[in-house]
Amino acid sequence: MACVLAATFCFATMNAMIRGLAHALPPVEIAFFRSVFGLALQVPLVVWLGLPAIRTQRIGLHAARGVLHAVSMMIFFVALSMVPLAEATSLEFAAPIMSTTIAILFLGEAVRARRLIALGIGIVGVLIVVRPGFETVSTGQMLILLSVALWAGCQLMIRELARTESSFVQGFFMVAFFTPITALASIPVWVWPSVSTLAALLALAVIATAGTWLYGEAFRRAEMTAIMPLEATKLIWSVSYGWIFFSEQPEVIKLIGGLVIFSAAAYITIREAQLARRRFQPELDIGGS
Repeated sequence: MACVLAATFCFATMNAMIRGLAHALPPVEIAFFRSVFGLALQVPLVVWLGLPAIRTQRIGLHAARGVLHAVSMMIFFVALSMVPLAEATSLEFAAPIMSTTIAILFLGEAVRARRLIALGIGIVGVLIVVRPGFETVSTGQMLILLSVALWAGCQLMIRELARTESSFVQGFFMVAFFTPITALASIPVWVWPSVSTLAALLALAVIATAGTWLYGEAFRRAEMTAIMPLEATKLIWSVSYGWIFFSEQPEVIKLIGGLVIFSAAAYITIREAQLARRRFQPELDIGGS
């Protein structure tokens, strides 16, 4: 639980830093430096552990995940410069809802009544935040939803990779593919950063890497039912950063929408974990007999 609380703080801090750096560098260039510094942080570990530590038979799936995730990340970084932090975080919570929808529509996963109800509630939450018909849907909102949809596809790939690949292997190949993709995207809009900006970008990469590690540790050490509800604290940090550093006054209706989205996403995630555990338990019983 401590790990997931620290991870949400790291991720909210990362988003705030991206928002703050967007006045100095193009968002896609920020994504490049986040990637290249993240890779630099992991290379010493690979040298220390040896090449067998990153050996894989699934390089194609790593590449597909890396490309999709890189595009999602760059779109999200652009959107963060256009949308208040609290609103961006509220829409981020929709990722499990979208990944479940993709799994039902394209992967033939079972359609259960509770899952459909939760999906419906999550969609209502998105509508509360975006409020189409009551106010103009902004470009930033559309970009965040597109980014979240791409990330939802990545989640399904991550789920598949987790069957055979460790978190370290996944993390290494993620930044390994991120770096050249974000570098190519940065060339047309490149701006040479100052020394102080470079230091901030390094700090951003350290915080993002720490958040990713803490998040993985949280799920390794505790039941999902114990830690998933704590992810909502990211909204608290986002509201605080937006108010203190960017003079953003969050709309109550959008915070309510964010909590609705999060509640539906948390239910889907926890419920799926419970069902998976039930499917796995008979196998253990058979093996034990």
